[in-house]
Amino acid sequence: MDTASAEEDCQAIGLLCREVIISLAQAVYDPSIHESLDGVKPSATDANRMLEGYIGHAFPGESFKEVRAHARASLALALNLQHRRTATPPLAALCVEATASTTAVIAIIARAE
Repeated sequence: MDTASAEEDCQAIGLLCREVIISLAQAVYDPSIHESLDGVKPSATDANRMLEGYIGHAFPGESFKEVRAHARASLALALNLQHRRTATPPLAALCVEATASTTAVIAIIARAE
């Protein structure tokens, strides 16, 4: 973050955040236990479905939709930053913080299991 100045540097941060979220999803998702909410089997890089399945298993039902939305929003921000031609250091910093927050949320869920 400290050396990011050009748009490409900031886009690279988005790419790295996306990769962190994918790795996080791969670390916690177990296809024999967790089902995606839409019934589609997640690919190895489908962090949205993997995290929704993982979170949905721990916090099922409509009343916990915000917990699942948190992870989706973090990944969406990383993807947006990765492809944004006008990426800026403040957006990159927001993306890093969102990724860290999602990691912390998943850690909390994992400790509770």
